[in-house]
Amino acid sequence: MKKQVYFANKDFTFFPELRQLVLKAAPAGRTGILKKLRQAGEIKLAILAGVFINAENSRVDILIVGDKIKKPKLNKLLVWLESEMGKELNYVVISTDEFKYRMDMYDRFIRDILEFPHEKLINKLHV
Repeated sequence: MKKQVYFANKDFTFFPELRQLVLKAAPAGRTGILKKLRQAGEIKLAILAGVFINAENSRVDILIVGDKIKKPKLNKLLVWLESEMGKELNYVVISTDEFKYRMDMYDRFIRDILEFPHEKLINKLHV
């Protein structure tokens, strides 16, 4: 199968806006990610940052907190996301208990994710 590939000039004045428009319209849109996340287990919190919101200095691109996570389905989702985004993603998957413990301990890593720009796809923990 032949694929057409396009390149953009990163020095173009409106490159950030163009990139954001393409990301919003991409097949890896929020609803597609949400649907696949729900199939991966009991996800309590899913945060998109980094490449998903055009914040290059983010610690992670996606944070997933949940229990009974089906690793094969989650791996399939992450491979799909990486292919759609065209780059390797930085992601973290932790249990609900570990997340709560880290929040209680004011863990720097978790605090950085929550204090910097991000988008919550799933927020059953009311963070």
